Amino acid sequence: MRRYIFIAVSVMVLVVSGVILLLPEKPGLVFLSGAGMKAPVSEIADNFHRETGVVVQTYFKGSLILCDYILKFKTGDVFLPGDKKNMDILKGDDLVAESGFMAWHQVAILISPEQQNKIKGLDDLAAPGIRLVFSNPRLASLGKLVMERIIEKHPKGQDILKNVVVYGSSSLDVLRLYNQGGVDAIIEWDVMASVPEGKGLVVVPIEKPYQIRDELWIGLLKGVRDPLLAKQFYDYVVSNGKDVFRKYGYDVTPVDGINE
Repeated sequence: MRRYIFIAVSVMVLVVSGVILLLPEKPGLVFLSGAGMKAPVSEIADNFHRETGVVVQTYFKGSLILCDYILKFKTGDVFLPGDKKNMDILKGDDLVAESGFMAWHQVAILISPEQQNKIKGLDDLAAPGIRLVFSNPRLASLGKLVMERIIEKHPKGQDILKNVVVYGSSSLDVLRLYNQGGVDAIIEWDVMASVPEGKGLVVVPIEKPYQIRDELWIGLLKGVRDPLLAKQFYDYVVSNGKDVFRKYGYDVTPVDGINE
């Protein structure tokens, strides 16, 4: 399998995202979420619909794509990116009315059981012949974090990079590529081993100097169509959503300096 980094793909995804979200508006709410959180976010949206009758339209893409969309079109009700940096970008542009801590994201190496004796850390990902997948840094926040905190800092970072056979556009796309075969390992959020698409994957912790642990923050956007309804949903996610995220393996315990 050859390496794919197509700028055209990036442009295409941005265009598709814009077209989808610019379709005639339907009554209800728009929840923009990083693709890797599809399972808990979908459940939260379904719970809210069941309890209130309000339809929540959920859209899942790479967090960088969604952040760019919000910056460009100034619309949407609630945003949950895969890392805090994208939320901070929107805050800097005064596009977030309110935000709150949801959970933690931690990066790990995910492998099939057959690879447990072969891949036990980052050094093993640099070995000749290893076939690796992670998110495209142009499309997903995780891919950018991996490049900045692992590839650029690890002594064998460039050897690891040489073993990347394909890049996914999001966490779920990475799992799809892995399940197609021809891949030995992926670098992903550890909770991806708990979703249906990641069933059977084994979590290999990343060594301390290169560990990536990021905060998940949800934001109530200022471009909402119905401020009262959007605020009601935002409060619902912050108060009830943590139990759902915990169910899917997320650490939802806040630490000092983080305000819920």
